[in-house]
Amino acid sequence: MSDRAPQICPSTGAYLRPYFESLLAKAVSDANLARMPLTLLWVDVDETQEGNDAHGREAMDAALSGLVDELAAELDGRGPIGRMEGDAFAASLYAVAPYVGERLAEGLRRRLADKGFRSQTGGFHITVSVGVAGLKPGEPYGNLLDAAEAACVQAKQAGRNRVVVR
Repeated sequence: MSDRAPQICPSTGAYLRPYFESLLAKAVSDANLARMPLTLLWVDVDETQEGNDAHGREAMDAALSGLVDELAAELDGRGPIGRMEGDAFAASLYAVAPYVGERLAEGLRRRLADKGFRSQTGGFHITVSVGVAGLKPGEPYGNLLDAAEAACVQAKQAGRNRVVVR
């Protein structure tokens, strides 16, 4: 664990990016030393601006909080969750192989597509695109982050609401 005090996003409960990255750097170092698998999920909400326009910022913020709750439930304590950007989150899964990470990502994707959220204009759903990257031997944490984010971009380019594994 990091020596830094945890920095938490008040609206979602996820770690803020700098603290999450410090946890990830330590996990990558530990995984490389122990030759253990480490998988990173990059989860990005599809069409956030459209959601903000249709349902309002407050409703989308509640949906992002719901996303973190669903991700935490799907991961069942397997690793920390960080808020990487406004509508993008990451999860570091120590001792989890990429194929398990892919199953977890698919579970999250299905959970969110089925979950309803409410706004003053009515009910709505969100979908996510997820990039999954497994740590390669000796790979630094920055490369792992970039790989997971790039896989997420591929998921969006392939039509959104899908999972892509590096």
